[in-house]
Amino acid sequence: MLDEERICIMTRMASYEAGEGKEDMPVKQYYRKDYISYQMIRSFISSTISFCILLLFWGMYNIENIMKKVAATDLPRFGILILVLYISFIVLYEIITVVVYSRKYTKATEGMKKYHADLKKVMKLQEKEEKLQTLED
Repeated sequence: MLDEERICIMTRMASYEAGEGKEDMPVKQYYRKDYISYQMIRSFISSTISFCILLLFWGMYNIENIMKKVAATDLPRFGILILVLYISFIVLYEIITVVVYSRKYTKATEGMKKYHADLKKVMKLQEKEEKLQTLED
């Protein structure tokens, strides 16, 4: 005989696995610190590439003004300005990364806790049903 409660829980679990679980399960393969560190490394690489592209476009757009400023001022000062902008950009990008991926990890943890609680319920209901079947036989 089919247990309706067990079927309902299993349906909910299958729905989770097909939807949010696809994103949550890979996240939970890591410890929180490792997951966030990995994302920060990826973020550092992508933000460095983004900064270089933005700097290139800005430089192409303002090439005349840049040449005048470079000729009038010294190059180390201009280089320091670019370096300060780069560091500021990276720090901001990394802060955003930590906030976003911390929330994502927390959300995945909550989803997986519910999933495992449902899994335990299903196992208990299945054991209960098996005991009833053995008593009936």
